Amino acid sequence: MIRKNPAVFLLAAAHLLPCRPVWAAAGEPTLPIVLVEDGGDGAAAAEPAYSRLALPESVEAVQTLTREDIEKIRPRDVYDLIENAPGMSIMRQGARVHNFAFSRGDDVGIILDGVYLTQTEARRVLGDLQPELIESIRFVRDSTVLTIAPLTGFGSASAGAPNQGFILISTRRSVPDGRHAELRGSYATYDTWKVSGFASQSWLDGRARIGAGYQHTASEGKSDWHNGYNGNSFLVNGGYRDQRFEAAASLYVNRASRDIQRAMGTYTGRTGYPVSGPTPNGVLDKNVWEYDPMDTEVFSASLAHHWNAAHTTALLYGWTEAEGTRYPYTTLSDRSRVAGTEARDWAQEWNLSHTIEWGANTLKVGAQSLNWYQLTEGQETARREKLYGYYVTDEYRIAPDWTLDLALRTDRKKIVKGGEKYLSSGREVRLDDGDWSDDAFAVSVGAAWQIDAVFRVSARYSYNRTPTPDVLTTIDDASLADEVRSRYELGLEADVSRAFKATLTPFYYDIQDAKVSAGTLTEDANGDPIIDPSTGEETSITLYDAANRIRKGLELSLSGRLANDALGYELGWTTFTDNAEDGEHGTEFPDNKYSARLNWRQGPWDSTLSLLKVDPYLSYGYTVGDFTTVNLSVARRFDRGITLTVYGQNLTDEQYGTNNKGYPARANWGVLRDVGATYGVEVAVVF
Repeated sequence: MIRKNPAVFLLAAAHLLPCRPVWAAAGEPTLPIVLVEDGGDGAAAAEPAYSRLALPESVEAVQTLTREDIEKIRPRDVYDLIENAPGMSIMRQGARVHNFAFSRGDDVGIILDGVYLTQTEARRVLGDLQPELIESIRFVRDSTVLTIAPLTGFGSASAGAPNQGFILISTRRSVPDGRHAELRGSYATYDTWKVSGFASQSWLDGRARIGAGYQHTASEGKSDWHNGYNGNSFLVNGGYRDQRFEAAASLYVNRASRDIQRAMGTYTGRTGYPVSGPTPNGVLDKNVWEYDPMDTEVFSASLAHHWNAAHTTALLYGWTEAEGTRYPYTTLSDRSRVAGTEARDWAQEWNLSHTIEWGANTLKVGAQSLNWYQLTEGQETARREKLYGYYVTDEYRIAPDWTLDLALRTDRKKIVKGGEKYLSSGREVRLDDGDWSDDAFAVSVGAAWQIDAVFRVSARYSYNRTPTPDVLTTIDDASLADEVRSRYELGLEADVSRAFKATLTPFYYDIQDAKVSAGTLTEDANGDPIIDPSTGEETSITLYDAANRIRKGLELSLSGRLANDALGYELGWTTFTDNAEDGEHGTEFPDNKYSARLNWRQGPWDSTLSLLKVDPYLSYGYTVGDFTTVNLSVARRFDRGITLTVYGQNLTDEQYGTNNKGYPARANWGVLRDVGATYGVEVAVVF
């Protein structure tokens, strides 16, 4: 926890708006000047070149949702925002690992306030990140950006390259309409309450800034579904900047308790449920677990020094932690007699880089280190790993309308504490301590050409080699070859007018020796059921093998504003195919996903209608997806900065599922379904 790392408080009051070196009319470099935070018309400001989150010109598959967009969409949680984004998908699972986020069939890297969340942490932290405390969320579906995150994952969360795209999230920085404070209160279906406030202030002509926010969230949840929640979120950020020096920091803390939603059974065979066996189709699972407490902390601090207009050195420190106590009881047991089991994840990150911007060329060299710890519920020993990554990027502007870029990165990981893994016999063994993994390596090249004022084309290629994680259970305990990926991507853009903009991004992935599921193991070598030591219940183990895969698809988006800016629209289509996509051994991802968002604003009125349609797809032989949801919000602004909003979510009342945990074995699970239609009202005031 943060209290165990007091040094981080030394930077707790710092946060800085980005500034970029600019060029004088005579072509000579000058020192950076202060830039405004907003890019105009609600667009988020671009990252400065010295930021590790800066994207090459050739990256086209990007979507940004600003604070204004988030307010119009009215998401229940962050996952609603992700699920509606092109190329993204959600797998709602439950337990401590609440939900997974996917991009083009693989895990997506999560960056919060500049800090990389390891896969095991991201699957826990996102559920406790309140949308009301988010300034912007940026979806980067192109995974060839090598400065952002590691090439290999930690623990058992990923069997291959872990970051097939990125989600970049920034917490609140500002208040609408240039005001300094905001208060919000809302009430929705299932006795769901939200009360929040945020305030910010700047000094020294905008060179110094501080912000702070709080939110209380409470929900009883749907009757018998066991999906209640109670939490308090705290946010503080701030910073200072001048022409030579920048300092920035942000701290997000969440203290909560969470009921784990009961799955709906999918099994249609004979079963001894509720005493044993899979949960029958249409029956709520008997597991009614909860986490109390469930705590999250994310801290980031960054420094940047501009030696002159060409040279900038940047340093980032990040600390993240997620910990909680699980009570795994059932409808057949007494909650008061169930002992809690503790779990804890934390990660410490350092990122140091130096950027040289001179003339038409931008060169960046950097190093990243991550120290990762995970103690799983019921385990006596934790797993610890350290990763060291090194990267270099170069982007050259051949002409005002043509750029080329090249990037290289290599990562190496040390297994400090190996933890445990299952053998193919079902026996659990201790992994070796102190081992170094093989190096992960990637290279990417890209080009972008602004053909004229309307049309733009870009192309990118990357080659990745990722070693096999040591925690995977393989057939006959065989060693599997490194995964090798060749990724090809095009970007086509037509910015015809404010009324019409189109973006098309076809992609093609050739994956050699991908790690794929080769079935499940339910019995040990003696024919006895495998027991999960953390729950004492029967469980199953996924076996892995290697296979060659082809993934391909495209993402199309259309957007614009019409009728004198009164009507805005955003339309999206994602199509995706996987040559092994059968729900057993392939990626669980819909072939087609369609999204639409229509916004109408006139005088004090503002209304947004959003739609999401997802094709059916298989998850362990069971059809999930296959749903259409519609959300609607209507807001009216009044005098004195007051806004009243009424909204409805999932108006089609679809109780859809996205992941079947009802393995055809002994696991007592099924599908986590959406609760269906919900309605709410919110009052906000800025001053």
